[in-house]
Amino acid sequence: MTGRRSPFKRAKNPLVLQERDKKIIALCHDYHFLTLNQIRLLLSFGSQSRASTRLRKLFDNGYLSRRFLPVLQGRAKILCFLGPKGVELISEKSGIDPLKIKQKRKQLLEIRNFSLPHYLLINEFRLAFSLASKNSPEISLKSWSTQKEIPLRLEEKEFYPDAYFIYGYREKLYSLFLEIDRSTETNKRFAGKVENYLKYGFDGYYRKQSGFQFFRVLIVCPSAARLKNLKKLIEQKTDKMFWLAVQGDISPEKILTKIWHRLTKDSVFSLLED
Repeated sequence: MTGRRSPFKRAKNPLVLQERDKKIIALCHDYHFLTLNQIRLLLSFGSQSRASTRLRKLFDNGYLSRRFLPVLQGRAKILCFLGPKGVELISEKSGIDPLKIKQKRKQLLEIRNFSLPHYLLINEFRLAFSLASKNSPEISLKSWSTQKEIPLRLEEKEFYPDAYFIYGYREKLYSLFLEIDRSTETNKRFAGKVENYLKYGFDGYYRKQSGFQFFRVLIVCPSAARLKNLKKLIEQKTDKMFWLAVQGDISPEKILTKIWHRLTKDSVFSLLED
């Protein structure tokens, strides 16, 4: 094949499926959307061009599909997610009904472009935590669920965190909900979200539905100014449960360190502190 290939169209591109390819396909299914750089970090690809070539082959052969995230400058960012031929592979490996996998894939296709950055920010957090825990043998990520996989039920309604995860540290389990803030919600709407979590925790819904007694809510903010404003808003309702950090500090090197702000306190804390 000669000339520049369209990033939008599949082409003939022979592929012998390898174990690393299967891991890439499984990660794209698990994370929903992944960028080239995120896949490189997860699988330790040494070369960007080598990773790009492999992802192109998986796309051309239908194991991966692509979405494009528009940017203000430069080329659009390519997002990889499960392709039509990947459905059967995932079903065989996981035992999940292929119809459920197809339904999930259809939902990803229908997500509007303006929501895609939010998904990527959730993945950045998960990736940072996963890589940090690999370097700390005392920490283990036990489970991770995202968005509509985990509706939180109150008597009169449901609400959806961005993610819910459990990790172990020194023989103790911690359960946390994640909220990625992009400064798009009004104070009134955000206050309603805070009230939902307080009711869910203190009225016994969480204990009844999960078996756990306590949880934390992590809020990742786009700026220090936004963090300060949200912290002040939450403190009008409670001094418990909520921890806040700035998006720029969410990295494998920092995520477990003292970057987290707690209510009514001036110092910062580590996620490994009680």
